Amino acid sequence: MQWPGTELRQSATASARFTDVRQAVINRRLAMSADEYTGYLSTVSAYAALPAVEREQVFRRIARVLPARVEIVADLVVHLARRR
Repeated sequence: MQWPGTELRQSATASARFTDVRQAVINRRLAMSADEYTGYLSTVSAYAALPAVEREQVFRRIARVLPARVEIVADLVVHLARRR
């Protein structure tokens, strides 16, 4: 069980409000081109916060080492609970 499921189970406040806390994992595997992947990286705040010149240098360096197709693990972790 990952957070927030652990908190829903253990917290006195949450456990007074919720019961039957469950976790489900939806497995997702995505594949995209190297260009699409660097485009995706441009949406990540750690990269977006870089100065434009530095960001473009980083993306060029990353693109040089990527395979033509990039596979990503994009699993979703969902928590379900019943309200008391």
